[in-house]
Amino acid sequence: MKIETVAQQYHLSTPTLRYYEQQGLLGPVHRINGIRDYQPADLARLDFIICVKRCGMTLHQIRHFIAIYEQGDATIPERLAILQDQLAASRIRQAQLADSIDHLQEKIADVQALQAATPTLES
Repeated sequence: MKIETVAQQYHLSTPTLRYYEQQGLLGPVHRINGIRDYQPADLARLDFIICVKRCGMTLHQIRHFIAIYEQGDATIPERLAILQDQLAASRIRQAQLADSIDHLQEKIADVQALQAATPTLES
């Protein structure tokens, strides 16, 4: 799959994909006549990167995780700990976001009540 197609499918820019490859997060991506040809393994890696990035993992942390992943099964305990820590942090952020959403809903209800109680001026 060409870089433009991957970028469109994953809602990323082509420079972002190139940057991920340059930083060692992806790749090296297979090339045909110099043109990147993303394989299923590349797309699976990209799925992982996007997922953990959305959960708050930094590119530095992702790079570290990928580096230890590539070292093999001896790093399973460390990888498991990293993922569990990230999940715990994500759940905390999820709870904080839920609290903020509840607060916003209350404020919207307050403002709607004010709006309903305020007479409109007709010209």
